Amino acid sequence: MSMVKNHISKKERNELAKIIEKENELILRLGRMIRNSALIFLACVILCIWGWSGMIDPMLPNISEGVRTVVKWVALIGAIISGVFTILAFLSHRNGKKSLLAKIDRFQGKD
Repeated sequence: MSMVKNHISKKERNELAKIIEKENELILRLGRMIRNSALIFLACVILCIWGWSGMIDPMLPNISEGVRTVVKWVALIGAIISGVFTILAFLSHRNGKKSLLAKIDRFQGKD
């Protein structure tokens, strides 16, 4: 038994190479979005903890309770939204990498 590899035409290889390049750029951009949304999530969590804990900050000792209440609720909503976005973006990034690897294998003839 001889193993026959599926060969793709030169035109298909060029199209596949363009698709791989575009998807790679999108995956890299998605990775940066994950990093940024994770930082926003972390900042919102810190503000939320500060607002809910009631601790008095030495740098801003005269913050009224009304401002603290607004900050804690806005930070909570921001943390929820950015956390969900981070999770969804991470899942999309992971699935995109799997898809890209499959396309690279096809490009190299490893079906």
